[in-house]
Amino acid sequence: MATPFSAAIVDDRLRDLELVKNHLQKIKECGSIYTSTNPNHFFEHLNTTPYLPDIVITDCQMPEIDGMALTRLIKLFFPSIQTIVVSGLLLEADVAELLDIGASAVIAKGSLQIPKNITLQMAINAVTQNKIFIDPFWEESLVQKLLSQLQEKKEHRHTPHFSEHEQKIIQLLATHHQYKSIAQLMHLSHRTVETHIKKIAEKADTTNKAQIIAYGIKNFLIRVFRG
Repeated sequence: MATPFSAAIVDDRLRDLELVKNHLQKIKECGSIYTSTNPNHFFEHLNTTPYLPDIVITDCQMPEIDGMALTRLIKLFFPSIQTIVVSGLLLEADVAELLDIGASAVIAKGSLQIPKNITLQMAINAVTQNKIFIDPFWEESLVQKLLSQLQEKKEHRHTPHFSEHEQKIIQLLATHHQYKSIAQLMHLSHRTVETHIKKIAEKADTTNKAQIIAYGIKNFLIRVFRG
């Protein structure tokens, strides 16, 4: 028996959002569908709503918060949510990175433009069973090889331990430039956030926010799409 689920779609292009929505509406197990064209507002919505979606389907190239950064934030703040990334711009290396940060499935946007295509249905069937799905558009063996190389590279980096709060703040520094915004999302005081950032800087041997961001990207603590 198929598992019922609720979904959210995040895409700054309304036409592409409607494309995904039309596919979702054909899946009988899909219940409520929340849509957003602003990834920043969507992440704020997740932090305030009592009704989290089971699955988030997001584009990758978006302003303010791209799909890779959004996937990272969702996994840090809401690990129970499954994330499906839809994009027409990814290379196998990008797919591997998305899987590494916690994406459950990656779909080529072109697949959804093919009449009667069931790629999204296949992806949802997989993720509701806690399985990974990679669109056949990409060479899966290459993705898996690159994923293994990426994980091995991460294991050989000697970085200090960062707490869960610190990991969240490090990623937020790349997407939310004001400490006030970070404090609101973390449900912490402005002063507490400043204290955390000071400790992060000491651990990373850095002196300012820009250096922390550079350190975070280099050491896989911050994920952003560079496409």
